[in-house]
Amino acid sequence: MGFRRLFGLGNDSGDQEPPEIDTQITTFTLLPGHVIEGEVVLKGGGQGFKVEHLNLDVMAKGHSYNGTVTEEMVTGLDARRYSFDVAPGAEARVPFNGRLPWECPVTELRGLALGVDVSLTTRLRWETESPVRDLDFLHIAAPPLYEAVLDAFAGEGYHVDGSQLIDAYIPDVEAHEGLYQIFFVSDPTNPGRFGELEIVFHQNMVGAMVYVRRAARSTFEWEEKPPARLFPAAHHEVGQVDFGERVRGTLAELALLDR
Repeated sequence: MGFRRLFGLGNDSGDQEPPEIDTQITTFTLLPGHVIEGEVVLKGGGQGFKVEHLNLDVMAKGHSYNGTVTEEMVTGLDARRYSFDVAPGAEARVPFNGRLPWECPVTELRGLALGVDVSLTTRLRWETESPVRDLDFLHIAAPPLYEAVLDAFAGEGYHVDGSQLIDAYIPDVEAHEGLYQIFFVSDPTNPGRFGELEIVFHQNMVGAMVYVRRAARSTFEWEEKPPARLFPAAHHEVGQVDFGERVRGTLAELALLDR
């Protein structure tokens, strides 16, 4: 994002060059379940400043039960230094790293943006709402398992046309994140089938349970949406298994619900 000037750190009169911050992510491709690395570059400017505590949090914006947008922490990253001084005219570089959780939302599918907001917030003070911060939007790619399953839906005529984060847990499922992601897929060419579906991946290091249901974009509570059907998909099956059979079976199960 480039250097951001830090105001609110003492002398803001404008007679000295203000301190600056730039959070640089060095990991080329970000994926759920994989490591993220980078460094925070801090410039002291004309006055220098004190870092009270260096916090790096991955945050995501999702819809709550009533549709309002909230921001939730996905995970925190580890910095090598936390509390220190940056002298006037000096530069400090602080490496950081961490691992994105397997349940982390993704922001793009094969390079195409999904309209999902996930960012890395770097704060120099304890307060969550401190104005002394840097913000970097993250580009998190869909893992190969997601691509393979969504390709199978595309083979049945259903193509991805957006995504949405929900600030809630999937009921009766062991989860580490209170946030799940919906992929909307539609088939406008066949009026005799479901016009639009919702697909949710509940992923871990082994694979994912794939939930499929009729779409209900304006409904945000899981229990109030149409009933879902699900099937398992493992990471090691990508490239080895045709998921089309499972997709067709799930679509058939959904059709039975209408009878």
